[in-house]
Amino acid sequence: MVTVTSAADSAPSPFILFTCEDHGSSGSFTYGCLALGYSPAGASVSWKKDDKQLTSGVKEYPAVFNKLGTYTRSSELTITEAQAGGSDIFCVVQHGQQEYQVKVPDREVHHPTLAITITALEEIKRSRKATAVCLVNDFTPAKFTVNWLKDGEPLHSGIVTSPAFQVNGNGNFSATSQLTFSAAEWFGGSVYTCQVNHEKDLISQNISRSPDPNLCDEPKITILPPPVEQELMEMTVTLTCRVSNAPYGITVSWNHKKEHLASEIQPTEHGDIVESKVNISTRDWLSGDYFECVVSHDDLPSPKTGRINWKKAQHLLAPSVSVLLPPTEEISAHKTITLTCFVRGFSPRRVFVTWTVDDKRVHWSKYRNTEVEAENGNDTFFTYSLLSVGAEQWASGASFSCLVGHEALPMKTIVRTVNKSSDYADNVRLEDYEEDRDNIWTTASTFIILFFLSISYGAAVTLVKVK
Repeated sequence: MVTVTSAADSAPSPFILFTCEDHGSSGSFTYGCLALGYSPAGASVSWKKDDKQLTSGVKEYPAVFNKLGTYTRSSELTITEAQAGGSDIFCVVQHGQQEYQVKVPDREVHHPTLAITITALEEIKRSRKATAVCLVNDFTPAKFTVNWLKDGEPLHSGIVTSPAFQVNGNGNFSATSQLTFSAAEWFGGSVYTCQVNHEKDLISQNISRSPDPNLCDEPKITILPPPVEQELMEMTVTLTCRVSNAPYGITVSWNHKKEHLASEIQPTEHGDIVESKVNISTRDWLSGDYFECVVSHDDLPSPKTGRINWKKAQHLLAPSVSVLLPPTEEISAHKTITLTCFVRGFSPRRVFVTWTVDDKRVHWSKYRNTEVEAENGNDTFFTYSLLSVGAEQWASGASFSCLVGHEALPMKTIVRTVNKSSDYADNVRLEDYEEDRDNIWTTASTFIILFFLSISYGAAVTLVKVK
């Protein structure tokens, strides 16, 4: 025999439940209502807004009999924020002739805090664009909207906003919104505003350009003259205006006799250095006229100007040029040999040295020029150029020429040519300065020995690595 024991008549106790899942991002919320511990059966659960019964979004669940002899019944309500409209929501439990109701508590509201970050200055200059990121932190419920403004005016493009997401266990939400715009707009000094609307509250955060740190030091102008080779051998030459501590948005222009010259500004691998190059006729350059580089920027009180012109040297001495053949032991013992072009006794110091093989220009990576140095006790200068040549190429009879350019030379350039048939003694003897032969050979030999030692050391290191 099974005995069912019923509890004495008892009134229901209504409780409001909130679901763990928050649907606030879609504008709806779900509540539960429990009618606990009533007896006898027959209770009903309903919902109302103020005094109006709600039927939409309601789910009814059957009563459950428990071992205490009482009953539990539940109901669920899903309602949008628009439907709630700020009214009071009640759960109503009808049991017998009695009605019990409980008000749904106001939802917990935690407004967000905002922080805005901006792309690093060097990256803005490099990529020519800026990205502002608005961090929307620690808010609930999850529904929110973000708007961006520029100088108080709404923006409608370049905006990407994430949905709300939970990042910790406190039930609050976070989100991000990013705005991408041109570097020119950023450096223009505009104020950008991230504006978040949350639960009828408006929270804003502004960001604008900080003073450019490069303007702590004014832009510095350095004008580079044309390469000597251009000056002596070409119809046009190139002047370069290099501006360091250059703020973004700087303009660089060229003038000659108050006339504007066509030029183009070029960024460099260093974010705060820009260059502007202008091509002019060699004749205009050698006339001695001044050429002006003018630098302007909105944050400069006035444009800055640099000037350059060609100046004829007062003390002109043409260089002596000799090509030193390699020792005979080197020719027979190595796969590569070194030819040395020795240029000395010239003034002023501006000179160029290149090589040709069978009248074809050698790539600059195949030879190495030393710095131009002053000769002891003189106002004259010297330099070396070393060309690496394959032993097979040397043995083939190819002609190797050292081409030197200097303004004191009658034809502006001079050439010295050697090949395997060249008279060794004649080429070792340094022409036109026999009296300095011992000193010259000491200097040249020291340099050549150091050069070979560096090659030998590199080969030894490579061999050890390979083993």
